[in-house]
Amino acid sequence: MAISLASSGVVEEKATSLRSWAELIRDRFVPLQIAPHDPAEMRGAVQTRQFGNLQASTVLSAPQTFTRTRSLVAKEDAPLFALGLVDSGRGHLEQDGRECSVSDGEFALYDTSRPFTWHFDGAFRMRVYTWPLTAVSLANAEAEGITAISVPRTQGIGRLLGSMLLQLMQEKPDDISAPGAMRMAGELAELAITAGLEAGQAPPTRDGEVLRNIQLFIEERLSDPTLNADQIAAGFYMSTRTLHRLFARHGLTVAGWIKMRRLEGCRRALVSHSSSQDPIRDIAARYGFLNASFFSREFAQRYGASPRQYRLGRQP
Repeated sequence: MAISLASSGVVEEKATSLRSWAELIRDRFVPLQIAPHDPAEMRGAVQTRQFGNLQASTVLSAPQTFTRTRSLVAKEDAPLFALGLVDSGRGHLEQDGRECSVSDGEFALYDTSRPFTWHFDGAFRMRVYTWPLTAVSLANAEAEGITAISVPRTQGIGRLLGSMLLQLMQEKPDDISAPGAMRMAGELAELAITAGLEAGQAPPTRDGEVLRNIQLFIEERLSDPTLNADQIAAGFYMSTRTLHRLFARHGLTVAGWIKMRRLEGCRRALVSHSSSQDPIRDIAARYGFLNASFFSREFAQRYGASPRQYRLGRQP
């Protein structure tokens, strides 16, 4: 496997055998089972840029099938939320009981915490954008509703996001500050989720509808530092145990969701013009964080920069 620095901050890696290709894909993304049409002709290249916690990659290779099996999912790899945009060739993505075809600048979302398959019946060039799944504000039920759905590049959010993602590949990572890159990565993830939701428009299940109503209830009360599971359960005439079980079925915890939404509210406020003069401690208190050191620690852990660094990164 050959590695070179294509340009400032851009790593290019090439593989000339199935074994080296599988290792390259494992190292850059997650372990996948790879079945090439012709093992003797197996070769490929990956160019990678890093913007905060967003990895932007270009993958070029021969006809093949990538499979994330249940046994691979069971291993302790950090799961990724991913967007696959096919520039040339045609890809077929399967996940969560759906299948879609993607070509000519279209894209689809998937995540590596559950099995999926990408199949390419010809040579292809695909851009892959990945975020740590833990950094994306997305419940399991929502994730399963937006995967393997083709998002067109010619209309709505898909057109806007497609243009932004293309521009991103032309930027040098070193030209963007670290806090700015983290914020940009978060905003692009939000747009990707919105695009997937609009393209899917899947009707919610009853269980998912109840969860969403509870999440809206929480959203309206983030400023209350005493908000807890007992209050929420009482508001919906259910036991606290039932509430915890509902969240657990979607891979969530009540306390974890509250903290995540509070941090996200603070993040948005820190880069909002309307809050640009507000002290950081006031913004934190507005979202229920009364302990400044706890807030700073949790914020930095989630977004890779202190609240102050994150805010300054927006300045020209």
